[in-house]
Amino acid sequence: MDAYVMADDPEPNQWENRVQPARQQRLLRSQNSREHSFVRFMNHTQRSVDVYWLTYQGRRQKYTTLRPGSSYKINTYVSHPWIFRDAQTKAKLVVNSEEVYFPRPWNEGARILGPVMPCHVTEYIIIPVYSLKDRAIQIVRSQLRVPEDAYKLDIPQTLRTAIAEFTT
Repeated sequence: MDAYVMADDPEPNQWENRVQPARQQRLLRSQNSREHSFVRFMNHTQRSVDVYWLTYQGRRQKYTTLRPGSSYKINTYVSHPWIFRDAQTKAKLVVNSEEVYFPRPWNEGARILGPVMPCHVTEYIIIPVYSLKDRAIQIVRSQLRVPEDAYKLDIPQTLRTAIAEFTT
């Protein structure tokens, strides 16, 4: 699995995926492409979802906020990554079990099925499955005024640090 950083991550070295050293991480950004993709993002959660396109510089550009059950059609390109965040908590959401969505070519499968007309493929935005520890950290962090308040909690130091350094 590739490790990515986004240009506007507050602390790229504190990136959640610490499996690979920072030098092996690559900047996640849009690339030039002429290969079209037509997507309909469907919010399959009970939360409002912010939909972001990652620009050519790797910065997040908010496209819309989807209410629960609503959808958004977009004409994009296969080399343009998209990410999704809970509008209130900024928690990561996923499409196809992936944090970063890369659109597929609009004519994928045309060789097998014959000629096809362009249509928007529905992709469902869902809440990922979190470990109990990760979910507890999210809940505790959401109750703090500022992240540094975690250091005032009467809990083990490792948990205080995890809560304070939690990145969405």
